[in-house]
Amino acid sequence: MSDSTLQAVHDAIAAHIADEADGETVCLTDWQIIAAAAPARDTGLTMYFNVGTNSPYHSRLGLLHRGLEMLVNGDDD
Repeated sequence: MSDSTLQAVHDAIAAHIADEADGETVCLTDWQIIAAAAPARDTGLTMYFNVGTNSPYHSRLGLLHRGLEMLVNGDDD
């Protein structure tokens, strides 16, 4: 991912978090995106992408684990 695209993604996520923070001042500290894509030609395959900050592996794993908990439990705090 180019530096300019990475910055645009970061800025978009930060703007979304600010919108969702109910007026609370927040600073985006880390993020991960897991995405699935299908090739334009129908091959029946799915490609997976993991994009995020350059945080240490253990930090990314913890963030993804917390995201899974939120999906399973419906917890959003």
